[in-house]
Amino acid sequence: AVVAVEDHRFEQHFGIDLIAIGRAAWNNLTSWSLREGGSTITQQLAKNMFLSQEQTMSRKVYEVMFSLMLEDKFSKDQILEMYFNTTYFGNGATGITAAARSYFGKTPAEMNLAECAVIASLPYAPSALNPYENPEGCKKRQHLVLDTMVKRGFIGETVANAAKEKTIYLADGTEL
Repeated sequence: AVVAVEDHRFEQHFGIDLIAIGRAAWNNLTSWSLREGGSTITQQLAKNMFLSQEQTMSRKVYEVMFSLMLEDKFSKDQILEMYFNTTYFGNGATGITAAARSYFGKTPAEMNLAECAVIASLPYAPSALNPYENPEGCKKRQHLVLDTMVKRGFIGETVANAAKEKTIYLADGTEL
């Protein structure tokens, strides 16, 4: 779910996705804004591990350099594992295990697809999409994640629709 929504070419690129960077640059230029990014999972990992969150050109250059080094030293599976362990998912949860426990009272292995799609939706805006604080926004993003998984060929439409309809209970017992 995370790969589908955050970096669907994760397995094909070398840490930098030139297509995504070009698309983001074009969209930002034509909209006169900086609303779209082109960062890969590897770049996000580099930022999480080594850099600040500031938006400067020099930080972006370091992010690219660290991404290339990470891709050279680690396998894609190792990079994905490190990303899952260092990403902030909101509600005080850094790492996917903490997020699964915080939101569902489960381990990641115990989560179903509907819950996985909720977790995958959070890195985009962890505080704003917190299901305890913004259940409607979180559910909307969860549906986007599932639709993106269909679009990218990770799951079929029937499976996505079943996950959208599945009742989800948060760790505190409230229904999402």
